[in-house]
Amino acid sequence: MDDLQKVTFLRLMEDYSAALARLAGAYLPQPEDREDLLQEIAAAVWTAIPRFKGEASERTWLYRIAHNTAITVAAKVRRRGRVETAFEVAGEPVGAGAAGDERLIRQQQQDWLTAAIRELPVVDRQVLVLHLEGLRYSEIHEVTGLGEGAIGVRLTRIRERLGHAIRRKESEL
Repeated sequence: MDDLQKVTFLRLMEDYSAALARLAGAYLPQPEDREDLLQEIAAAVWTAIPRFKGEASERTWLYRIAHNTAITVAAKVRRRGRVETAFEVAGEPVGAGAAGDERLIRQQQQDWLTAAIRELPVVDRQVLVLHLEGLRYSEIHEVTGLGEGAIGVRLTRIRERLGHAIRRKESEL
């Protein structure tokens, strides 16, 4: 085991663990599947470290590996026929500290948003997750290969689609 590879791997996993957990949650609903996905991502990163040439930023390189792995693993899970449920987002629970009813409403809205995100086509989900992780359009381009203008258009359409999905759910109440 190469010491530089080991140090690099451990640093990447520490620096990006929360982001990778959120990414896994956007692709897979079941905690055990998300855990498996994170292991697959870690293995893919470990394998790819010796081939990293620095042609892209470390962050976009990592996200490209993670998203490609997530797409592959999620397809395998779907083929197994798993039932999808809402994913848990790493971090603070929605509405922490808010009044009971307000917290429940926010949780329900988050569940609706989560369901709507999961229904997005893979490329739209990928663009949205990268955008939510704070990547610039140029970095999203490096990961997805989409042009920066196309990314902006997609994000606008995604926001509209998600807004419609939430409003539709709210009107059903």
